[in-house]
Order: sequence, then structure tokens, then C-alpha cells
Amino acid sequence: MGSWDQVQAAAATLGLAAGNHEAGGLVDDRRVSLTLSWNNRQALILVHGWLDPPLDLGLEMRRRQLALGLVNPVTTGSDDLDSEFSIEGDDASRSGDLFTVALREHLTALHRASYDVRLHDGGCTLSEPSGFVTDEAWIVGAAHSAARTVALLDDARSCLRAAAPLAGHAEALRALAAARDLAFASAPLSVTGRLDGRQIELGSARAARDRHQFTARARFEAELGLGLAVRRERFLDGLRTALGGQDIVVDDEAFDRRFLVRADPARSDRVPALLDRGVRLTLLALDERAGPAAIDDRGVTVGPIASSVAPETVVWAIDTLDEVRARIERNLLHGHGGGPYR
Repeated sequence: MGSWDQVQAAAATLGLAAGNHEAGGLVDDRRVSLTLSWNNRQALILVHGWLDPPLDLGLEMRRRQLALGLVNPVTTGSDDLDSEFSIEGDDASRSGDLFTVALREHLTALHRASYDVRLHDGGCTLSEPSGFVTDEAWIVGAAHSAARTVALLDDARSCLRAAAPLAGHAEALRALAAARDLAFASAPLSVTGRLDGRQIELGSARAARDRHQFTARARFEAELGLGLAVRRERFLDGLRTALGGQDIVVDDEAFDRRFLVRADPARSDRVPALLDRGVRLTLLALDERAGPAAIDDRGVTVGPIASSVAPETVVWAIDTLDEVRARIERNLLHGHGGGPYR
């Protein structure tokens, strides 16, 4: 049985921050957390290793509880793992490819060392099956094992193909990355890097079984310092505005109807010039063709972008985000003017 005192002692040894029945931080350069849970009135210590970003496999691997002899949807190539664990994923073949020789050997060793091992898209969870033998030394060892598991998962994901619904997007984004010197990854699908010296990124995430969506973001070189928040107007926003909530008018009927605009009242007079006609037209186009567009003090975002959006449109959205980001930064330096609230 575990105790919070044991967790705190292990956290101190590992250099983790502890509080409110959870401890977390980096172990071997990987994010690990320790939590105290309860199972049948017994305290159970869970050691989590976290993947960033999570996988997009729909992966669930846990110790089999019932009926030996059942066939897993996902097979790993290890008799030990396939017989002792229940393993599922959206695409059985793609999920199976995750289990490299190194990962299989590591998981088998953990199982033989009597760790209760669970894998999921977010990483791994380790616990002691009986719940009775945990102590500070066990927790410290489990934390290092969780970090190693996450490192092997990260290594293994680099060889995975993109999810089948994103195959066309993967081809287009791989070409974009090569042409613009951006980093490309396939699980989850992403491109990241710098365009004209500014950070830009697009990443996919699993929304449900065989469903994926993108988010794209272009970051400003420095924060705007305006308290700016521009986003698609929602159903209740009109009521809040009528009751005195802020919505800055930029005297553009289509834009004012589509977007809610807020800022620090002391700096709100700068917003209409910042959102000049070029910015407004571009945001409306992004919002219409790709997905909900938004601006804050740190950057411009479009998302979620559905996987049904054509690959060429997703590539267009990345380039267009970069353009609107650059225009806003220029306007911040050179624009001026004011506008009323509505």
C-alpha cells in the first residue's frame, strides 16, 4: 500500500514538485508525474510518463483481465505481450508498427519485474499490481522506468506513417516542409519551424476513432501588449454585448458580424488600425475556408481544421497565417487610429 509520505520522499529524491496529492516534473528529461489514487479503499501509487504531443493511434494497452486465448486487434510480435495484454488501436497495422524491438523488450522486462503497465496515446502508467509493495525506492525506480518507456515511444513514433484519413495531407505537408525547411512528423501529423524568422506550427490531433483535426498557429516575434482577443462570435456574445460587454467595432460589416473583438480598454483605440482591411479580409477567408480564426497577444490561430478540408487548403492556411501575422506586426509599429465600442 502506498502513502503520500512515500510519494513526497520519492519526489524529493527525483527533484519533482509535490503538492495536493500529486508530484510532477522532469525525470531523465521526460515529463513524469506521481499520483495517489484509491482502489477498494487501498491507496495506490500511479507513476505516469507523458508524451508531448500525444500519439494519435487510439492506443490502449493494459494487462488482460479475462479469458486467455482472445486475439488482440493489435499484435506486437512478442508472445509475452500479446498473451498477457489487451491491445487496441484505430488502425491495427499502424498501431502494431509502434512496437519496435527495443520497445517490446523494455515492456516485457517491466512485465516480468511485476510492474502493472498501461500504454495509451498520452504515454504510460505504471503501478504495482498487488498495491502492497510500493515504497520510496519502488516509486523512484518506476519513475525512471516510465521516463524510459516514454523515450522509447517517442523513438518508435518517428517511423509510423500518418493516419489513413490524413494520407493526402501528409504528402502535401511533407513537400511543404522540404521546400520551407520545416520539421515534419507523422504521428501525429505536424510541421513546425520558422518562416521569415517567426515561429509557425501546424499539428493534428485525434478527435475520435478515425477522426482527426488540425490546429495552425503563427506566433508574433514579441507579445502585442494590448490584451487583444479576436475570435468567432458565439450565440450568447450578442446578449453579453447588449448588457455592456466589450466588442470593438472596426466599421466593417462582414468582419464585425463574424468576430468578437476585445482589448485592454486603455489600448483599445489602437485595435482598428491593427486590424486593417487586409487583415480583416484574410481572417474572414481563413475562417471561411479552413476553420475558426483567432488572434491574441501572442499570435494568430486557425483551428480546429477538419480533416475533410483539402490538403491544398491546409497548406494555403499556413502561408496565409504567416502573411496576416506579418501584417499585424507591421501595423503595430506603424498604425494608429481609434474606434468605438458597440
